[in-house]
Amino acid sequence: MFTEFEIKGEAEEPYVDIQIYPKALHLLNNLESWVRYALTEFRNLKSSYAKTMFRLIKQFRTTGYSYFSKEDFFELLDIPKSYWNSPSNVDKKVIKPIREELTPLFRGLTIRKKYGKGRGKPVIGYSFTWKPERKDANDFSQGKFQDERQKLFNIQHNDELSDKEKWRAIDKVKCLPLGTTEKQVLAEKQAEHDQKIRDQARQEFLADLRKGF
Repeated sequence: MFTEFEIKGEAEEPYVDIQIYPKALHLLNNLESWVRYALTEFRNLKSSYAKTMFRLIKQFRTTGYSYFSKEDFFELLDIPKSYWNSPSNVDKKVIKPIREELTPLFRGLTIRKKYGKGRGKPVIGYSFTWKPERKDANDFSQGKFQDERQKLFNIQHNDELSDKEKWRAIDKVKCLPLGTTEKQVLAEKQAEHDQKIRDQARQEFLADLRKGF
């Protein structure tokens, strides 16, 4: 398929120029029908569940929706059978890492459970929605700075994540020890609170001085 290639290793973002055999061009022209994604995005994922789900929902990247029955969800992600009747384990060990790690990569990612009828309304499936990608979208790396900026935007503008989940997701994107962003945010909030107390005390002091005159 490839007749010639040249490695551009000295570029700021190294890449490879590849010449395609002319008769094979039709295999690559309709990429919207292929599962495609940037290898670096996949490689940087830590959770095996997030990696598998990344590949699965990338199949629907231009539709922005995918649904999996509970049976398929467990089988495709190879979730332990002991989790079948333990929704809390699924939420904590499966859904949470998927949400934290994939939110930076899929704008507006939401994960919803589908409930069936019967006693206790059992979970029967999981749906994933996100902003669809254009068929001609350039979804490969735009450079480290731009990639990180887009990921942080996706995190900060996703209301599905709790504050702690956002902080953890930011740490992962920035390759920081987990808890770093949380400490920074809490320190900033404490500093703002302390400043308000000082400002209030100053205003009260000035008010008392005015009364004295």
